[in-house]
Amino acid sequence: MTSLAKKYRIRSSVKILKDVNSVKFHVENDDYFGTAATLVHLLREQLVEQIKKAPAGEKNLINKAFKNLEADLVLLQKNYYIKTKKKANHKTAKGKLKSQ
Repeated sequence: MTSLAKKYRIRSSVKILKDVNSVKFHVENDDYFGTAATLVHLLREQLVEQIKKAPAGEKNLINKAFKNLEADLVLLQKNYYIKTKKKANHKTAKGKLKSQ
């Protein structure tokens, strides 16, 4: 008995946000939302054939959802930036100062 489920993989040549250093790089360069919008666009391009096979109503909803998400991310990129929060336990120094 064969399995009808297909294993899909999206292969990308661009560096995806995999680690802390990559995220810090994008945040420091104020392009985090732009990077996310680009990844969403690339994902949509990878799924074009599967989207074409969907029923017309669903196809329109899928395309509209992708376009809205991309537009929202571009809006965020143009108008906002991410700032790191300091954790509550990092606000004050612990232990003795070197001068003590």
